[in-house]
Amino acid sequence: MPSEATGGARDQMRAANYRVMFDVEDDHWWFVGRRAIVLAQIEDALAKAEPRLQRQILDIGCGTGATLAHLQRFGSVQGIDVSPLALRYCRERDQHRVLCATATDLPFSGDAIALVTALDVIEHLDDDLRGVREIERVLRPGGTAIIFVPAFQSLWGPNDDQSGHKRRYRLPELQRVVEEADLDVERISYANMAMFVPIWLGRRVLTALGQAGQPENEINHPVINHLLARLFTAEARLLRRHRFPFGVSIVCMARKRNHRWLK
Repeated sequence: MPSEATGGARDQMRAANYRVMFDVEDDHWWFVGRRAIVLAQIEDALAKAEPRLQRQILDIGCGTGATLAHLQRFGSVQGIDVSPLALRYCRERDQHRVLCATATDLPFSGDAIALVTALDVIEHLDDDLRGVREIERVLRPGGTAIIFVPAFQSLWGPNDDQSGHKRRYRLPELQRVVEEADLDVERISYANMAMFVPIWLGRRVLTALGQAGQPENEINHPVINHLLARLFTAEARLLRRHRFPFGVSIVCMARKRNHRWLK
């Protein structure tokens, strides 16, 4: 069991990470690219939705809140996060429909939500299946979940430790968890393929140089950030039609079954 001092140091690191996230989330290439991919997946998912669907949207693990504003164009958005500090940052962004809650015990009734996003969330959970089952429970029949997770244990690096990750996934592993939760996988792929080798090498260099404690989102340069943002964002269009063979992350679009509810 970690010592009290170790736990305190970890809490300080996570607090620092939230500050960095709040500062960079609007413009950093990682968040820009992830957001583009997720929003494209949502557009495709809602194009198939019934027009009468009332779009209540839930962002699980909303962090410091930058994604909430982008989701508002699809419906009425609420966010939850386990960190009160993260929620304070959300309110600084003028995002006030946020609650402190856990992903494995969502404070919502069943069949209530049209769209759930869980972006880099379920890898934090001791019981990821329980978390995805909660997503299934709160979704309306025919509702959609967009799940984004880190891929490949071989890419484990400082950011995984700082963020409190429990695991990184391979595509079949994530698909198994989603399907065991009784969601139908409509689309699943690795993402951020171009950065797979650079990130694999970079994390090993950071560890070898003893820089494992530095938040990775602080390692950046404006020119490089612009180029990487364009590269990552370009995947949003490709992932609408293609499945990548590898990548730094996995994106999954899944839908709650509605055959029991047809009349």
